[in-house]
Amino acid sequence: MKRKLLCLFLCVAFLCAPLSSCAPKTECTETFFFMDTLITVTLYTDPTSAAPIFDNSRSILRELDALWSRTEEGSDIWRINEVNEGSVTVDLRTVDLIAKAQEITALTNGVFDITVAPLVELWQNAEAKGCLPDASELSTALSLMGGEQITLKGSSVSKQSGEVAIDLGGIGKGAAISCLLSYLQDCDLPGGLVSFGSNVAVFGSKSDGTDFQIALRNPVGDSPYAGKLPMREGEILSVSGDYERYYTIDGERYHHIFDPKTGYPARSGLCSVAVLCADGALADALSTALFVMGEETARAFYDSGVYDFEAVFISSDGHVSVTEGLEERFIP
Repeated sequence: MKRKLLCLFLCVAFLCAPLSSCAPKTECTETFFFMDTLITVTLYTDPTSAAPIFDNSRSILRELDALWSRTEEGSDIWRINEVNEGSVTVDLRTVDLIAKAQEITALTNGVFDITVAPLVELWQNAEAKGCLPDASELSTALSLMGGEQITLKGSSVSKQSGEVAIDLGGIGKGAAISCLLSYLQDCDLPGGLVSFGSNVAVFGSKSDGTDFQIALRNPVGDSPYAGKLPMREGEILSVSGDYERYYTIDGERYHHIFDPKTGYPARSGLCSVAVLCADGALADALSTALFVMGEETARAFYDSGVYDFEAVFISSDGHVSVTEGLEERFIP
């Protein structure tokens, strides 16, 4: 899964100044590094006004990273993963995010699953050893996955087995970008943009009053870009792809978006899926889920109306298609 570590380069067409500098009067940009990701925040305001907002943004991201990191000792997720018996009391934001992930797992028939950590670790070890996981190892890892493995009660989290482990890499960045966007929208600014690399959020408009436009990469087509996607107030875009994060074993590359039914990287005929909606956690999780489903099943899921979102699909041969709500917006 998007385990995600970072899987896609997004070119933000209007960002021309160096990331660490502030353009005079109208545009300021600051960079942070949290959740194993380089994060940029661009605000349309003067440097004096931007400074405290950047400080608060840094604090928000640091706090969420300290809650949701799988590797930081003492984080909510680290403590859940480490416990063998009993329950762990965690922040209610962690409870809410796990509950949302469980809902998405149920509604996507298990193709998105935060209990993927044992499978991620198995493939990391396989890369280190230079040989593919064997059938028994895969079976063991898969037996530890599923929404039913985690039980929530108030602010307590318990597991069916001590070996069960959570990885929020496929939903945590989206949830964090939503939290940060909510704060920035309350700052009385004309507009701005937040980029977590494979997750982008916008509010307001650019200084010239026009929409933000995001260029989506096409890794297999004749052109380096699939097209441009105008983004509007409060929208969040998340992209999952099979080409930037992978494991190399015996000279072969295996991408990091796993099919929970097989334990192997998903082979769905897609190389990239971008999801656009107002909920960052949902966009993050659905970009993974739709990638694993494949386009035909993903379109049926879209048509079902379970969630309100739009999507861009890029197939393994470079063909680009969009859902109905983007037909008039997406610029090939």
